[in-house]
Amino acid sequence: MAFQTLLRCLVTFESSLALKGIANEEDQAGCLRGMLRRSGLSLTQALLRRNNLLGLCLCYSKAKMSTVSKARRLEGVDKNIWVEFVKLAATYKTVNLGQGFPNFPPPDFVREAFVAAISEKDTLIHQYTRAFGHPNLVTILAKFFGKLLGRELNPLDNVLVTVGAYEALFCCFQALVDDGDEVIIIEPYFDCYEPMTKMAGGTPVFVPLWPKPAGDGKLMSSGDWQLNPEELAAKFTKRTKAIVLNSPNNPLGKVFSRKELELIARLCVKHNVLCFSDEVYEWLVYDGKEHVRIASLPGMWERTVTIGSAGKTFSATGWKVGWTLGPDELLKHLRTVHQNSVYHCATAAQEAVARAFQIEFERMEKPESYFVQLPKELQQKRDRLVSCLSAVGMKPVVPEGTYFLIVDLSDFKAPVPDFQDSEEPYDFRFVKWMIKNKGLAAIPVSAFYSTPQKKNFDHFIRFCFAKENATLDAAAAILQQWKAAKGERGGSGQELVGGIMAARSGTKRVREVHVGCGWRDGGGERRERGARGMHPPERPVSRRLANSGRNLPLGLSFRGRHYTVSVALPGSILNNAQSPELRTYLAGQIARACTIFCVDEIVVFDEQGEESKTTEGEFEGIKKRGQACVQLARILQYLECPQYLRKSFFPKHQDLQFAGLLNPLDSPHHVRIDEELEYREGVVLSRPTRPGRGSFVNCGMRKEVQIDKQLEAGLRVTVRLEKQQNPDSKTQKGTVVSSHQPRTASGLYWGYSVRLASCLSAVFAECPFKEGYDLSIGTSERGTSVDQAVVPPFSHALVVFGGLHGLEAGVDADPNLEVSDPSSVFDLYLNACPGQGSRTIRTEEAILISLSALRPRIDEAAKKNRSN
Repeated sequence: MAFQTLLRCLVTFESSLALKGIANEEDQAGCLRGMLRRSGLSLTQALLRRNNLLGLCLCYSKAKMSTVSKARRLEGVDKNIWVEFVKLAATYKTVNLGQGFPNFPPPDFVREAFVAAISEKDTLIHQYTRAFGHPNLVTILAKFFGKLLGRELNPLDNVLVTVGAYEALFCCFQALVDDGDEVIIIEPYFDCYEPMTKMAGGTPVFVPLWPKPAGDGKLMSSGDWQLNPEELAAKFTKRTKAIVLNSPNNPLGKVFSRKELELIARLCVKHNVLCFSDEVYEWLVYDGKEHVRIASLPGMWERTVTIGSAGKTFSATGWKVGWTLGPDELLKHLRTVHQNSVYHCATAAQEAVARAFQIEFERMEKPESYFVQLPKELQQKRDRLVSCLSAVGMKPVVPEGTYFLIVDLSDFKAPVPDFQDSEEPYDFRFVKWMIKNKGLAAIPVSAFYSTPQKKNFDHFIRFCFAKENATLDAAAAILQQWKAAKGERGGSGQELVGGIMAARSGTKRVREVHVGCGWRDGGGERRERGARGMHPPERPVSRRLANSGRNLPLGLSFRGRHYTVSVALPGSILNNAQSPELRTYLAGQIARACTIFCVDEIVVFDEQGEESKTTEGEFEGIKKRGQACVQLARILQYLECPQYLRKSFFPKHQDLQFAGLLNPLDSPHHVRIDEELEYREGVVLSRPTRPGRGSFVNCGMRKEVQIDKQLEAGLRVTVRLEKQQNPDSKTQKGTVVSSHQPRTASGLYWGYSVRLASCLSAVFAECPFKEGYDLSIGTSERGTSVDQAVVPPFSHALVVFGGLHGLEAGVDADPNLEVSDPSSVFDLYLNACPGQGSRTIRTEEAILISLSALRPRIDEAAKKNRSN
């Protein structure tokens, strides 16, 4: 204690010198002695010097400020939307339709049950009760839901009481999901599903509900959002452990139909997958819709954990009483997590809920039942809010259940600042602006989507209509004032900054990827050397631009192709081939596939730590798997090179011993000797010329070509032949041009460049285009169906394929990517062949399938870019 007092004294002393302006050391020492006498402490003369004081204080400060590293399972799950937006709503005076809880009280009989429970003479109500659920509560829950499920439930084995549904979910993930397990999550989803999956060591696999347009003049319903059956089926793999079902769905309000649930049930049974069924809004169903409990379907009881909530059931969210229902074989593992974390739930609240359920059991399906009255009351509130929002110009999606509705802002204009460098989705900025400027709180819907889908659903916001009429009146007044203000501006909204489409297309998002430089074999925009010596681009780009469409370069003809398509794949795919012949054949298939679809660049990346920088070197043989990237790149280079140039650039090498057996690419730049074409590939010859007379180039013609530039012998060049030639001359005349000019000026496909990347992130970081890849597409069986994909306008697209273990292996092996979900690396994450018949698709097949599926979408995007 004395030492701590001394240190505080020293800090105070140093501060006081600055305040008093005491600079003389003797005066400083005298001041310190006085302070020490008052503290009752002594100090050696050496510590009276200023430097020693500062050093001691600094050491103490560093020791005190040392931090403790957090557990790895917390990486990426620390952010929570509720913390941010609840704080915003509390900071500003708002009408809060954001957070999901009623601001009206529970029914009288529920409150009276709580008062009666804590007022009884039995003092045990204030003490611990049974750890896995108060006896009275588990008994009535088993009785109540046993009747609804059509089976007898054992209160002690088939029911577990938890601290709200939140803990019930946590127990599910912690007890039943292990490292490497995949959990299918239907989007949009309650935001805790993803972090809970990751904390348990699992991998979330997302499948979206896709909206279908409503008829003319009709509002969209949550029922119009449906799963793609083939896409859903493709998500089930041998690694799938569970699927999370939320019906009715928060935030959408969708009530899954019996047909949809039967589809999910069939897939669960077929693949032996568990189902975590979050049914907390089971009583809040409107318009005559039926809530079907998936555990009641054939084959599902033994694999389903059903989750319920007294907070949602009785409008008492603060009581935090939830439960799980399911077979003992599953719940026994949840009990283990519960007893080693929370252990026990509040006894009095459990007793009150038990009494309330007993009353409702006696009223079941009768008009006086709260479960009958509450949805009728909430449906009226829903319809009122829908009307108010529609009047302003927003487009509500009418919910079939829950007490939430989402609103489409696509056609709604508001003066929302458009920060060009902001990473925040539009709906986040819109809601923050609305809270601060309109006093109305909501929740951005993109928070309920995975990273790859956020940008596709950032024009929706969520409102909660489980509010007192006075609160809804206040919200209606705000909306009416908003409408009036818009009317005064003329209603066009043209003078306003913002609008969802303008904000989305104008926002430039940059993601940095820092890696060391890797070897590159030229770029689509600059290739002045042959396969053995490419110059790097002027400036390596270490970022990914996600903005869409940009203006075409001035002076270029519109008959050319101004975009590029690159393909990246791991060299490890050659390791599946069992002989040098098969490795060569596989490389040839890849080269053919890329040529057929006019791929401009092939990147071979390493997912096994080769650190290869060049294709130079000795042959390592089939058993030396570390050279797979090098061998693949060398064969790809060899095949791309016109035959008449191969002797100049490719000496004999064992990697190429079987390359002569491969089918030729026969692309436009592989020109025959007498074929007339404006452009030719050639090699600068080692032949002396007079100063200023240029160089001679072998372009595979009967005559050599004299070019206008004096270049180093051995360079591979692209030559544009002059239209008017002298037939009597021994040479032809030509001009050296950029290798991409045949593509941009004449629309000719002019082969691909090849480069090696040391890892997946280096594929992006070492991009040869100055502006980087502005469209990146990952391919995976766990991706979104390509049928649903919309390719935005782009200049440079990159399509990435995984190896034997998918893109996950490349992400895991990359030291520069701190992500667990590979889809977060890409703009689009697609499954090009949903519902495939074979369990596996080889990489060369995946390239053909994916590029075939993407081609019409790329062409459409190119047309849009051209029209811009």
